[in-house]
This record gives sequence, C-alpha cells and structure tokens, in this order.
Amino acid sequence: MQEIDHLMTLNTSGVKTYKSAVEALAERFREWLNTPVGSIWGNPGWGNILGEFQHEPTSLSHVQVAIENRLLAKLKVDLPEVSIKSITVSEIEFDYIQVVISIPEGSLLVVTSTDTDDTTSNTVKVSA
Repeated sequence: MQEIDHLMTLNTSGVKTYKSAVEALAERFREWLNTPVGSIWGNPGWGNILGEFQHEPTSLSHVQVAIENRLLAKLKVDLPEVSIKSITVSEIEFDYIQVVISIPEGSLLVVTSTDTDDTTSNTVKVSA
C-alpha cells in the first residue's frame, strides 16, 4: 500500500509518499482530519466531524465517549479500508483533545482541536 501526501509536500525525490501500510493509513486519516464535513464539492458528507463538539466541555467523560462513538461511526463510513480496533479520547487542554486509534498494524496518536477553524494544530503520530 502506498499513499501520496495529501498536501503534496515535496522532498528530494518528488512528492512525499508513505510506503508502509500504517503510514499510508495515517496519511488518509490526516487528510480526513484536515477536511471538515461540507468542504468537498461532490461529497459534502465526507470529512472531520469534530466541529460538532466545538462548544462541548471535552473534559467530561460522557462527552469523550460521545466523541469516540461519533468518530467510530463516521470513520467506518468515510474510511472503510481502516479496520479500527478501538478509539480513546482524552482532553489535553481547553479545545485540544488527544485521540488514540488502535488498528491491527499499530496505533495512531492524534492531537487536534475541536475548533473547526484550527486545522493547523492537527498532528498524527504512528506507532507500530
């Protein structure tokens, strides 16, 4: 499996690519995370739904569980090729959450904001 960087980042050999399965899945998730629902013409339902929780207190456990459930349901529709074993959400600080997505190949550690205007803060780290 190979994936091209969704921002078309260049390196010395051309467009940056991800060759391992877990890195390719992480890049697909990174693209999904940077694309709010409603921003793709022709497929307005595809994309990140974290904006739904922008005004919710993410420090509360029932809100974290709601985010986990909503993410799981949405990712199964938008990224059906990703086999998700579990999702865990915790608050880092106000408006910033950490999401750990366990997949058979490893796990994705995501730090993101529930603020839909702040897509620059999204980081995705891979651990195999």
